Formats: sequence, C-alpha cells, structure tokens
Amino acid sequence: MTTPVHAPDYSGTMARSPPTIAVTSTMAMVRTAEARGVRTADVLRRLGVSREHLETPDARLPAPVVMGIWEALRERTGDSALQLYAPASLPFGAYRVIDYLVASSATVGDGVRRFARYFAIISETVSLSIEDLGSEHRLWLAAAEGRPLPSIYVDYVFAALVTRIRMRIRPQLAVRGVELRLPRPADPGPWEQVFRAPIHFGAAADCLCFSDGEWRAPTATADEALVRLMEDHARLIAPREDAAPGFRADVLEALRVALPEGGSAAQVARVLHVSVRTLQRKLANEGTTYREVLETAQSRLAQAYLADPHVSVGEVAALLGFSDPSSFNRAFRRWTGEAPGRWRRPAGEADATAH
Repeated sequence: MTTPVHAPDYSGTMARSPPTIAVTSTMAMVRTAEARGVRTADVLRRLGVSREHLETPDARLPAPVVMGIWEALRERTGDSALQLYAPASLPFGAYRVIDYLVASSATVGDGVRRFARYFAIISETVSLSIEDLGSEHRLWLAAAEGRPLPSIYVDYVFAALVTRIRMRIRPQLAVRGVELRLPRPADPGPWEQVFRAPIHFGAAADCLCFSDGEWRAPTATADEALVRLMEDHARLIAPREDAAPGFRADVLEALRVALPEGGSAAQVARVLHVSVRTLQRKLANEGTTYREVLETAQSRLAQAYLADPHVSVGEVAALLGFSDPSSFNRAFRRWTGEAPGRWRRPAGEADATAH
C-alpha cells in the first residue's frame, strides 16, 4: 500500500515563485565548509545572502539561491559529498518542530511518517511518499511537481533524516538500503559511510528503505504528550492550500513561524527576505498595516491553540510571542470579549456533559 504525503500546492501561499527552503540546511553546509578552513563570505555575498539572514532560525531562501550556494561550496571544498556530512554539524533541535516531532514519536516508522507529512515546513520543493510493502517500508523523494530533485538535495535530506535519528532517537538505526538516481560516483565511500547500507546508484527514483523490524522499532525519546503538542503546532505553521493570494497572506504565513521568537516586523522581514520598509510599503499598498496583520495571526492561532485542552494558556502566550500571560489575556479579551480560560471552558463543559 502506498500512502502519498505530498507537499501542498503553493499557488496561494508565501514565496510562490520560486519555492523557498528554510535556511537551516544552508547554514549546515556553510559551517561544514568553514570547518575545513574554506572561506564562505564571498560565496554568500555573490548570491545576495547575508550571514545574519542565515543565522535567523525561521528565515527562508529561494530554492535556486540555495542550490547555487551549495554547488559553490562543493566546488570550493573539492568535496562532492559535502552535503552528506553537513547535517551532522547541526545540534539536535536545530530543525525545531521537525526534530521534536520525529523524536517524540513512538516508533521509527511513526517518526518518518511525520517527517514526510510536515516536511513542507522545511522545503516547499519536495514531495515525500511512503510505500508499505509488509516486510519493507520505502520513503520516496521527488519534487512537489513530481519531477526528480537535484541529487545534492536528495543526498542532504536522506542523510539528515538518518543522521538525526541516530544522533538521539535510535543510535543503532539500520537502514536496509538506499536507491539514488545519482550515477555511481568515483568514490562511493562517503555514501556507504553515512548510510551504512547497500547503495544502488543510477536507480530510476530516489528512495530510502527500512526493514519492517526497524520501522516498528521503539524510539528512545518517545513522548505522547509532546508529539501531540508538536503535531498541533506543525499543522498550524505548515503551508496551507487555502491561504488568500497577496503579500498579506505571505506575511500571515511568515508569522506562523516567527511568532514564538516575538514576531517583530524585523523578524518577519528576514523570513520573507525583504527589508522592513518594503514589508510596510507592500502591506500599505494592500490597505493594511503590519500591526493589523500581526493581530489577525495572533487571534487566529490563539483560538486554534486554545481548542487543545492539553496546551496551557501560558504556553499559548509564549507561542504567540507575548512576554507574559497577562499581556496575552488582555489582547485575547480585546479580540473576543472573553478571557482565554473562559473562552475555552464551554468546549470542556460540553465534553463533560456528553460523558
């Protein structure tokens, strides 16, 4: 049975053309190159990317810029396998929601399914599908439009998943095999070293294979309460198909990831790769302001978070960028006319009555 887990259609969401990728992976490539004594500042400058932008956790870059930086770094280091080693340079948690979703899953297979389902948080270019064959489970990787992805990005994604599972979740993870469209390199050693599994180069498609025993293996970090909370958060910040067109929609999507860090105009501008002045000008052209869009995002997300009885009011306040619960309480009263606790109580009372 094949369970498709496709990235959403980005025709109505932020950075529609070209698609974007979170800066985390590019930061990993830069750090890995620098650890080998390679200078990277001029590479970034040539492609119009600042170090500050790379170090902004929720910032994104257009996919062509990402591939340009990566290829330049491989050329400068002289290492065609640089992308395989880069994920290990990131501490666990660098991928934030995705890292913790996988880590808190009960089994390796559950974690891989969540990785596939919410990968659009990291990259808008990717489609992941899982094929369950009984004795084997396969993770297929392609572009969102169904086309093959650049091999350098395929290598990075597969290496990141395997490396990060071994880093903390299941150190003894054994991959059954890897199928790559990449023609067999002169030295396949790096691929064999990273995956510790048979590699089939020149395959028809890109695929990571797990045995059924490994797929069902328990993780060392399972946490049912945390995975429920992180999955709710992932659903909220993942790109959506129903977003309205226009720059205001782009800002709303950017706020979904920037709010836990405060959600300032400067932070959102960095996510969107524009200046604060441009951010404000584009919103003014659409008849709105940053403050109005911010409050819309906070109000919508507040009600979505509060619908989950497992999330405390204090946690909601933090996720929405408020410095303390009292500030959030005042804002929520202004939006809805009720305190957060009273707003969520009827649903709980209705549940109790139903029982």
